Amino acid sequence: MKKILLVLSLVFFAGTAQAYNYPEAIQGYLDVNQQVTYSSTGKTWSRLPQNNAISFTKHMTVGTGGFSEFLNQKKYYDTNTTIEFFDGNKLIGYNQHLLKFFELGFDGNQITRRELTVPEIQKLFPNTEIIKVSDFKNDKITVRKPFFKHKTFLLVNDTDRDFYKYSYEKFGNGTELIKSVIDVKRPRKIVFSHFGSRDELFPTLTIRIRNSIFCKK
Repeated sequence: MKKILLVLSLVFFAGTAQAYNYPEAIQGYLDVNQQVTYSSTGKTWSRLPQNNAISFTKHMTVGTGGFSEFLNQKKYYDTNTTIEFFDGNKLIGYNQHLLKFFELGFDGNQITRRELTVPEIQKLFPNTEIIKVSDFKNDKITVRKPFFKHKTFLLVNDTDRDFYKYSYEKFGNGTELIKSVIDVKRPRKIVFSHFGSRDELFPTLTIRIRNSIFCKK
């Protein structure tokens, strides 16, 4: 019996030692004071100079929102995103207060945003299971993971709801690059709330994660 328990414990810890491995492009996200160029003819972004391109330098807004701004010739352009990374010659922005991803552009007057579809997001985050806000019932949802293995979920807001200043209660994902990433090693309940509020103005989201023998990955 002791040997069985020992084997099970070794399997458990082997399966929980991992965390989500972000794709290289996301790990190389755009940092403060780094420059990018945007070609209006090719509609492409790059870290390198391009023909007929405008150059931007990334800055962050002063305050608690943590939004990115792009500076060009003493003019600041709002991105309405909180982190940006490249997908080939595309620049993708993520808004942690909306839990949404956008493809960024520039029309000569402002930074433009096109919201990414769920399939597009899935390609950016392989080996994750996307949890859509629209799939919650009464602000609750149950998802499943394999026994003795960690699993990574990605919470994506495909509704008009706003989650400004929301955070996960008693769940330490504060070091994640992307707030939507939920990496779990055991069954648990995760509550996403506005400073712990339980009133109708700031409804919580509750995610119940259960083990399942039918869940293979």
